[in-house]
Amino acid sequence: MSRLNILVLQPDFSWYVSAYYQHQFTETLGRSHRIFRYGPGLEGYDKGHIIDDALKLCPFEPDLICFAAGWELENPDVAEFDPHPAIQVSNTGIPSVMVLNKEYKKLDKKFRFIQDNGIRMVFTTHHHYSRWQEQTGVPFVHFPFAVDPELFRDYAEKKRYALGFAGQLHEQWTDIRVKIKDHIFLRWPIKAPRYWRIRLFWSEGGRLPGFRLPRGENYARLINRSKMWLATPSAVDLVGTRFYEIMAAKTLLFCSGSTAYDGLFENKIHCVLFNPDLSDFDDLFFYYLNHEDERQEIVDRAYAHVLENHTWERRIEQFTDAVGKIL
Repeated sequence: MSRLNILVLQPDFSWYVSAYYQHQFTETLGRSHRIFRYGPGLEGYDKGHIIDDALKLCPFEPDLICFAAGWELENPDVAEFDPHPAIQVSNTGIPSVMVLNKEYKKLDKKFRFIQDNGIRMVFTTHHHYSRWQEQTGVPFVHFPFAVDPELFRDYAEKKRYALGFAGQLHEQWTDIRVKIKDHIFLRWPIKAPRYWRIRLFWSEGGRLPGFRLPRGENYARLINRSKMWLATPSAVDLVGTRFYEIMAAKTLLFCSGSTAYDGLFENKIHCVLFNPDLSDFDDLFFYYLNHEDERQEIVDRAYAHVLENHTWERRIEQFTDAVGKIL
């Protein structure tokens, strides 16, 4: 498909350091297509604007309008979802798509927004995309997260840690991370006897006593510094960006088993899966800790796999192919 003109509706995420995917999607989209970004924090944005005002600011006539990840009110104390109700695109005559975000929040309101705005196609990281397509009558495309291989890569760091973990425990959504923590630690930060001599990196919510989790390249180097890194699906079984970041950083992806990975990566080919009841957690962990050649074979295959299938450049190719069906 030829280069498209796309109006991207999304807040300014260039400053955001808690996650990278919102900004990386848009930045990569802009390398393949001509885009104009409109939303909170960006030049020209006005809370009182209607869609005609945004179109007047746009330096070209759009072929497509894209509601990108982040066009939502995330505050749980606010009942509504739509951050800018005056922006209605159903009568523009321009096809519109939406990149669904945080599928565990206000999903019913997001579906209503999709239908009220006549959105023609929805992209979601969640594996329930076909179910939601039937529910809404709107085409859904499975659009997994991805990675920037220039940021997450092999920095040739010395492997200081046997296992690493960083993130929220998500107790309101799943008990797997709490179970793992209770398995490894008698009481934080005192490790269970089997792990006394094992050097671990464990940070909940991006913090340790006297330590803040590094961002950007320093965070990528931290993952690269560990032989294995722990990942589990997050809220509503979402397969987050960390899975791909671990593989791209040439560290073994050590994760709980889930059908959510189907079509993304394979056990003992690209990662090592342990049972969600942790019945084989220790056996697998100590086996791959002590069998470096086998661990490295998986790491190398995963690295090649993620570069071929799970970069943002690859996602934009998939996005372009998909929207070609409605243009």
